[in-house]
Amino acid sequence: RQLAEMEDAIRQAEADSAENARLRELLNLREQRRDITGDLEAALITEHAVSNWTSTLTLNKGSQHGVEVHDCVIDETGAIVGTICEVGLNWSRVLTLVDTDASLGAQVFRTDELGLAQGDFSLMEQGRLRLDYLPADCQLLSGDLVVTSGLGGFYPSGLVIGSVEEVRLDDSGAASYAILEPKVNFDQLAEVFIIKSFDIVT
Repeated sequence: RQLAEMEDAIRQAEADSAENARLRELLNLREQRRDITGDLEAALITEHAVSNWTSTLTLNKGSQHGVEVHDCVIDETGAIVGTICEVGLNWSRVLTLVDTDASLGAQVFRTDELGLAQGDFSLMEQGRLRLDYLPADCQLLSGDLVVTSGLGGFYPSGLVIGSVEEVRLDDSGAASYAILEPKVNFDQLAEVFIIKSFDIVT
């Protein structure tokens, strides 16, 4: 009995430690991103759905919490998870970054080159996405950080999308594209934050 109680205490301590780490990261996010943190809605993931065609998450917050289609979803570090694609009264569905229907304006942090980050059928199974519309002579390096560009005003700028794994020439040879590894580990996500509104930083 004592052993069982000690094991329970250890498990609780580990859970508390993980929670404290998550809260510290969230506090750091709030300090760094004052343009988005005024209207964040915390939500728990109730379902991960991955098929040959789609990659979505179901959350326990919906329209009664002010959640709307196209709202941006991030983790506690400020990395982008995806966007809200469907909303019910007390639930919503997130189209993750690697879904074949996902696309958003992106910028390479080091070089300022702009592109379009989007899901790709052949890469989704590997948990990867593409960065398209790069010049053929782009100077991207493996490990380069890619963030949201903020162009169009749909998403805050500077949210981390992921990092460059490799750069390839497209079939025409006139343009390049990069394979991106998302910053977010979708399999380990339990809680996310929905950005219901944000200030556009110019």
